[in-house]
Amino acid sequence: MKRALPLTLSLIVLGFTLAGCEKPADSGAETPAGEMKNGHPVVHAPPVETHPFEDGYKAGYDYGREHARKHDPLPTDEQSADVARQQAAGQSDRWERGFAEGYADGVRNVVTGKK
Repeated sequence: MKRALPLTLSLIVLGFTLAGCEKPADSGAETPAGEMKNGHPVVHAPPVETHPFEDGYKAGYDYGREHARKHDPLPTDEQSADVARQQAAGQSDRWERGFAEGYADGVRNVVTGKK
């Protein structure tokens, strides 16, 4: 009798374990195989519009080169952002960020003598 109790408990535990191993019900729709390229999955995403940033960068770069002098201090990120805010005049946020980066690079080129 002492041996029958652990054997019974073992069979019950085994039964619950096997009951949890059933395959999930088939929903009828197969998951499509993903497109692969060079061993990596291909993700189709819409392109990001970069023209506002590029246009702002070019405008800021030109503005920085025109207004900088050889021995001026380099602008901080905060100063570049202030100039970009003043020049943005209703442009998009990306244009303003591009202007700030372009302005800093334009001033840096003049100050360091890469004019």
